[in-house]
Amino acid sequence: MPQLSKFMATKRDLIRWFIKEVLWVTPRNVACFIEGQCNDALYRVYSSELSEMLREKDSTLRLKRIKNQDDKYAYTLRAKTLPTFLFNHDVCLRNVIGKFLHDQGMHDVSFAKPADASIQQYCFELDNGHMDQGQLKEKLVSFYTKVNVQAVFIMRHRECPHLEAKRLQKIFKLSEELFPYMPNKVLGTCYTEYLKNGIIQNRKGEVKIKPHRQLNLF
Repeated sequence: MPQLSKFMATKRDLIRWFIKEVLWVTPRNVACFIEGQCNDALYRVYSSELSEMLREKDSTLRLKRIKNQDDKYAYTLRAKTLPTFLFNHDVCLRNVIGKFLHDQGMHDVSFAKPADASIQQYCFELDNGHMDQGQLKEKLVSFYTKVNVQAVFIMRHRECPHLEAKRLQKIFKLSEELFPYMPNKVLGTCYTEYLKNGIIQNRKGEVKIKPHRQLNLF
């Protein structure tokens, strides 16, 4: 599918473009992309929309529903399988990508390692708290010291979102230690707050990425 102009695209065109970029989606992912948020009502709306797209007459436009070994479902144009162990992580990553693209405009998405995802110069790392201080430091030193990109750490706590801020300060302290003269090398935000406000900051508390353009087509 060619790059779309958001001013000429239908809602389904946008959904297909998003799926092409991120390989597969859930209704929540699509809501974050189209609406910039997701609640129960929007979840139901996009569940219905995706289900209807399974019945497209044109096979090149028709979505497929796939599931993993844990019976978790997602929608795709071409993906064959879904992750099992990392499924929840990858769903949350797509929420972040959807929110970012909703706020910043339509850009190519890459899942090339070492980042979880990259958009423009931003390398997104969705951190669920499984890495200790040493592992976080090794990641920054190994992957981000010699490349001209900005690492964006999205800190998520699965059970206690209020603990995300503590985790964020840990990565900012490492940033100050490793990149003392580069306050914008490592950016970050709390996952829960980011989905609400779309703001990403540096270790000084300065806002470096904030919503500035929304789809708002429908």
